[in-house]
Amino acid sequence: MSKPTIIDISKATGFSKSTISKALSDSKEISKKTKSIIVKYAKKINYKPNFYASHLRKSIVKNVAIIIPDILNYYFAKVLKGAQQEFFNRGYDLMCFFNEESVSKEKKILEKLKNGSIAGLMISPAKNPFSKKISEQLIEIQDYKIPIVMFDRIVGDFKCDKVFIDDFQSSFNIVKHLVSKGKRKIALVSPIHDTLIGKQRYDGYKEGLKVEKIDYDDDLYIPLNSGNTIQSEITKLASSKKIDSIICIEQHITVAIHSLLLNLNFNIPKDIAIVGFTDGPLFEYTKPSITSVNQHGEYIGKLSAKILIDRIENNNDLDFVEERVPTSLTIRKST
Repeated sequence: MSKPTIIDISKATGFSKSTISKALSDSKEISKKTKSIIVKYAKKINYKPNFYASHLRKSIVKNVAIIIPDILNYYFAKVLKGAQQEFFNRGYDLMCFFNEESVSKEKKILEKLKNGSIAGLMISPAKNPFSKKISEQLIEIQDYKIPIVMFDRIVGDFKCDKVFIDDFQSSFNIVKHLVSKGKRKIALVSPIHDTLIGKQRYDGYKEGLKVEKIDYDDDLYIPLNSGNTIQSEITKLASSKKIDSIICIEQHITVAIHSLLLNLNFNIPKDIAIVGFTDGPLFEYTKPSITSVNQHGEYIGKLSAKILIDRIENNNDLDFVEERVPTSLTIRKST
């Protein structure tokens, strides 16, 4: 049987986790009646606060953790680099974990971090399509008053500090750029259509078409899934001359489409232009090189780390911040 948590008390009594935490700390903000109900139930289920974590917080342990989906992803590698530099400069030791896009693995990592061995956590959650839910383990870490900064992938209803790029504006700007190059039959390829980031990039794409007075064509929106393939979809559209440009919102799919078009003897960008997300060497050294969105991963990492350190050291109850970071477009030969 798992150890009782504040979440269990909240479900049984109807009080918020914040109220329960304050009641168990004998805060003057909570009425005697409410305290009595909460304390009585906590004793009933044998709830034990994490005194070890409390002690570590008071002594400001300088251990922090970051959880990212994939170290081989260029963007997340840059985030990690920026975060590590900021933590090192401020005297913090960084532990790095990879969820590998597995919700279950992420839960196991968070379970290990619940013991209070860290003073703060940065996390980009594993893909969990359109979910507003967050793991109970992450909620428990927050219940122990361990600050959390969520970056890149945001769960809207979870209250914490957040740092993310402007995905809507990024796609909007790509459409504007392609139109400036004479392209008006613009396709969007999305292998992450079932995520919040995918939806925001899709919405920016549609708004860009609208502003440029281009009719939206559902045939030019390709949400990749197990029922279709890049090769069949792109070959069909390219051969029928229904497209003159492609926006791809994931790095590796962009390179795959680039290679496919060259193998089909299309001229890039004369016949079909290509723009991708996540700027880096992979796009720089293809031939022709690929125009891409620079998501400023290193800056995202530094900013997230700075926010986390400030929250740890000031131990404040100020409102959570949400930093929306603008992207830029690195123009190369594919457009």
